[in-house]
Amino acid sequence: MVLRRLERGIPKTTHVAYSTHKKPLLVLLLSLALVGRSCAQVDTTISQLESQSVVLPCPVNIDKCGQLHSLNWFKGDNRIAAMLLGDSNVTNVNKQFDKRVTVEQNPYRLVIKDLKIDDEDIYLCDTTFFIPEETCDNFNGYRIELRVLVPPTEVVILDAKGDRIENGSVVGPMQERQSLKATCTVKNTRPQPEVAWFRGTKRLTTYSPTHDISDGLYTSTLELDWPMSREDLAQDIECRVKSAAIPNTTVTKFSVDLQVRPISIDISGLQHHTVQGSKVVLTCDIHGARPAVNLTWYNSSTVISADENDLTEIRIKSFEKNDGTYHTQSELIFNATRFENDRVFRCEAENVVLQINREKPISSALTLEVLYPPVVKVSPTSINVNTSEVVLLNCEYVANPASLTHVEWYRNDDLVNVNVTNHYKGGNSENVALVIKSAGKEDIGNYSCELSNTIGKGTSNRKINLDVQYVPSVEILMIPEGPVKESEESNVTLFCNVLDANPLILTKVRWYANSTLLKELPDCEETREDLCHIDPSKLLLESIGRGFFYNYSCEGFNSAGWGPRSEDKELMVHYEPGPAILSHFPLVAVKKKSVTFSCSVDDPGYPDSNRFRWLRGGRGPLQDIVTKDWTVEPVGLDSRTNYSCYAYNEGGKGVMATVNLEVHAPPFFIKNLPPYTGMLHSSSNATLTCRIECVPRCEISWQKDGDPIERNDTRYIIKEKYMEASPATGDFESMLSVLHFNMPNWPNAKFDIEADNANYTCVSSSNTVGGSIRSRTYFGIEFAPDNTTVSKNNIYVQEDTLLGRVTCNSRANPEPSYKWFFKNETISNEYALSLNKVMKKTDNGTYTCLAYNKHGSSTAETIIIVQFKPRCEIERREIDDQDTLICTAYGNPVEVDFAWSIKAENESVETLGSGDKKTFSEKSFYVLETDYAISRTYRCVANNTIGFGQFCEIEVAEQLAWWQLWETKTIIILLAAIFGLLLTVIIICCIIILICRRRRRQDKLHDKSSSLGEPLTEPGEYENLPFHGLQTAPNKPLNPERFDDEFIYADLESQHYGPINYKAASLYSRVKKNQKSGALNELK
Repeated sequence: MVLRRLERGIPKTTHVAYSTHKKPLLVLLLSLALVGRSCAQVDTTISQLESQSVVLPCPVNIDKCGQLHSLNWFKGDNRIAAMLLGDSNVTNVNKQFDKRVTVEQNPYRLVIKDLKIDDEDIYLCDTTFFIPEETCDNFNGYRIELRVLVPPTEVVILDAKGDRIENGSVVGPMQERQSLKATCTVKNTRPQPEVAWFRGTKRLTTYSPTHDISDGLYTSTLELDWPMSREDLAQDIECRVKSAAIPNTTVTKFSVDLQVRPISIDISGLQHHTVQGSKVVLTCDIHGARPAVNLTWYNSSTVISADENDLTEIRIKSFEKNDGTYHTQSELIFNATRFENDRVFRCEAENVVLQINREKPISSALTLEVLYPPVVKVSPTSINVNTSEVVLLNCEYVANPASLTHVEWYRNDDLVNVNVTNHYKGGNSENVALVIKSAGKEDIGNYSCELSNTIGKGTSNRKINLDVQYVPSVEILMIPEGPVKESEESNVTLFCNVLDANPLILTKVRWYANSTLLKELPDCEETREDLCHIDPSKLLLESIGRGFFYNYSCEGFNSAGWGPRSEDKELMVHYEPGPAILSHFPLVAVKKKSVTFSCSVDDPGYPDSNRFRWLRGGRGPLQDIVTKDWTVEPVGLDSRTNYSCYAYNEGGKGVMATVNLEVHAPPFFIKNLPPYTGMLHSSSNATLTCRIECVPRCEISWQKDGDPIERNDTRYIIKEKYMEASPATGDFESMLSVLHFNMPNWPNAKFDIEADNANYTCVSSSNTVGGSIRSRTYFGIEFAPDNTTVSKNNIYVQEDTLLGRVTCNSRANPEPSYKWFFKNETISNEYALSLNKVMKKTDNGTYTCLAYNKHGSSTAETIIIVQFKPRCEIERREIDDQDTLICTAYGNPVEVDFAWSIKAENESVETLGSGDKKTFSEKSFYVLETDYAISRTYRCVANNTIGFGQFCEIEVAEQLAWWQLWETKTIIILLAAIFGLLLTVIIICCIIILICRRRRRQDKLHDKSSSLGEPLTEPGEYENLPFHGLQTAPNKPLNPERFDDEFIYADLESQHYGPINYKAASLYSRVKKNQKSGALNELK
């Protein structure tokens, strides 16, 4: 390497010294290096991706070459970096590369960051040694070919239209022999990629790719024009890209939906022949088609359709093979018949490839042989012969095989015995036709022929109808067939019905009545033309009556002659019975008894009548009564009506007979008197009512205590009324009698509660069907309770004992009911008061008895006084300037005696007397002494006539204070006034404190803190506490283990409600800090 290049690459501020004796040698080495560089080869190749960092090594062998003087890096012919070694150790990088290129040593290498495409070049590491050794082999430098790799941005496949084909997609459909055109483009890559088309492992023959470069990046394009064939089935078409910029071959592929022709068709299923009725399965297989073929079956030239024939079934199924083609299989299933014999069955198949190319469908054919039994046909269809004539019955057939094994003839489906040679001829395998030598009546019928071969039997579908004529056999029919009613005047039609004849139509009929000829029809005499053109088998009998009652018969005639006469048949005529006769017993019916009606006739009619119909009041007939006698029981008001009857039979009903029934009623109470009639003694209106049913009419009278009440008695008024019958209730005519009490004519215009109680009786007279009846009531005078009393007016009972019996009595009619009340509550519903409990103080009071009935009520009272032992209470008061104890007793009786005493500590008792009752019966006053100084217990006990009560006590500690002498109300008023005053003072103080605190806070807001820091509390917040005046309140005690003072602190029992420890602050206020040592000493 020449020295000037080195100097050009070293900044002027850098100085390198060379020995004078080494200079010629250095020049020589540089000259050799320059010459060798021009022909040097690349020592190594390094590839790296764009934007990555690359390291270019520079191998330096100091052992072989000596000490390194300097190192230069060249990119092509341009130096980009230099390194001068030695004490200065200077490195210089071209400004164009100083941000991305660094030169490193130990080992020596060039590092390029953020690799660019422009960085691709041959790099030279040029080394200079101070004294090169002879063994050095690095005179030409170390050359590195740097290749910048850029992976392709994308690989795109386009179709012939320029549309993109996605990776893994399917194109098509396409047909075989059609060309597939596509283009594979590799975009923006470096170095130039290798592009090829493949089908599986086979590389496809294509044109050469084209390569376009822009900004150092290649875009390569390779076109594909490939004729499609069956080999391309189920194969992927791949565009493969190889490049140093990508680690693996990039494969972009697609598949082609390739449609191909079928390659083979084959029909199988029947090897030789089949038998009619057997199931035939023909199978058609088509291979190698894609898509699957459409398949059609033909019978000769006729298309076979399963939809048009229920007995034919076509099954088609397709199987996709590995190569994507389809194996289509179709089965034609049908039952073989004779019509398929020698027929050609063909299977045709085609798919879309054949259709597009207008090619004929592929096909395969098979000829079918069917063995079948004889198909038989007889003739003629109808034969008409006379008796004894010869009849020929023909039978024709077709069969496979044609030879017969058996021949049979049937008449009306019954086998004909052709072996009877005197009557039949033929009917065998040599002569199939049957001959009847002499036809008779028994030969009439439908003939069929049945032939057999080795396959089976065949019977003719149609039959030969053989008809042989003979004379008629007849019977008589009547319409209507049953008996005929004379009253209906109906018509009867006689039919001469043919039982057996051939032909069945009668051309003449003879009619007989009781074996006498009536008429032969038709009658074509000139005078009877209306009987000429008629049906002779019908005879009309008009307006049937008793005169038509005969036995009828007939004879029939047809083309074979007159037949025998029929059996006789009777024409039965019904007619109604004669007029009815009605009677009843008894002649006059009585209510609630029975009456019997009898109905009879002189002419019973036909058939004889023994049934009758009954009507009542014109209504009916009654369905449940059909006998000649009818008993009505019981007789009532509704029985007073007319009754009718008539006889009837199948011929009709006879003339009706009617009678009216008269009904009487014996005396009977419709409304009788009640057993008891109550009347209020002060009532102004009183009546008694009696109603009696009786036909014929009867009279009513009244009695009092058995004595008749005269109509001129002014105390009574009797009113009577004759009442009509009532169908609604069933009552006959009746008499209504009302007995009115004329109260103004009674003493004092009212009833006497004692004298006017009496028995009143209503009495009827008798009539022709019944005797006299009567009804009695007790007439009682009623009044409200009065004179109500109790057994005791005042009752004394001791507490916890039972109350004795207390009764309540009152006079009243009706008898009164009772209730007992106490404190407005019902305690008993009996006339006697029975509490059934021990008496308490709360049971003391007035008890009320209430006697009541429907007319009013009355009360009476009794006072129950519950007596009990007294209890006492003691109170202490000042009376007349004396300290006095007052003992008040509560008991019944109120009058009590007292006893005072003192209870000492040793339970001894000192009696003090009875005290002073003054004007009170229930109080005792005891004046306390003025010279006692100890506590005493004073006791008081009260007793009355019931006994002693419990002791009551009071503790007297000392003499009463002045306020204890006041009354309770006075004390309460005084306390309320004091509480109000204190509350007012507290509110005023709180307001003053709040104002002061706010002012002090404002005054000290800008003051500086002392050396001990800012106070922990607000100004004035703890002015009255022991630590007031300290700059900072202490928060812990001086000696927390010792609390032997007797002060009471706010945080007693460890209740720290304030921001500091009050006790510690209090102790702290009693010490003083030494200014020099800082020690705290207690103040003296």
